[in-house]
Amino acid sequence: MFELGAAWSDEAALTATWRAARPFPHIVVDDLVAEARLPELFAILEEEAVERNEADLYAFDATAREPQTAEFRALREAFAGTLAPRLSRITGHTVQRAGMRAYAYRPGHYLLPHTDHQDDLERVLAYAYYLPSPEPPVGGELELFSCEVAGGDIVATTAAKVIEPRANRLVVFEVSDVSLHQVREVLAGLRISLAGWFYR
Repeated sequence: MFELGAAWSDEAALTATWRAARPFPHIVVDDLVAEARLPELFAILEEEAVERNEADLYAFDATAREPQTAEFRALREAFAGTLAPRLSRITGHTVQRAGMRAYAYRPGHYLLPHTDHQDDLERVLAYAYYLPSPEPPVGGELELFSCEVAGGDIVATTAAKVIEPRANRLVVFEVSDVSLHQVREVLAGLRISLAGWFYR
């Protein structure tokens, strides 16, 4: 399923990009899946139920936290099996397994600034893989923030980078106390992604 493109052949370049990235370590890699395999991927997702998720911090539609079908579980395992060894070498963080949910952000949906770090969850890397949409989104960008820390607390933030949710693009970033990020509000269209974390 995940037939990695040429960008993955130069791990040294990806490692250098990861180390130099600001405001915190991340990489952006396009063309993750061969286009011929995308219909197969969508067929798997169509079998997963999607529910509305809404709170003060977020509004989006998503699949359950654990895949409900054997096909989606196999997709998650193939994703982790293909990428975990490469990401371990590129990032210097040993990861072995991944979580995965499918997300649909429609007009008015968003995810406010937050970090994914929680001591007891062992999240090491966060990722988002953007799927082709029948109505490409306006808005819905991933925004990364630079944080000023004093006494162990974030005391100021500055918007530092905006990453477009381009189809067949994978974004991976380090999970830490200062990896502050958000999904900007979708103004029109539909933003579809697979997202989650890689764990130790």
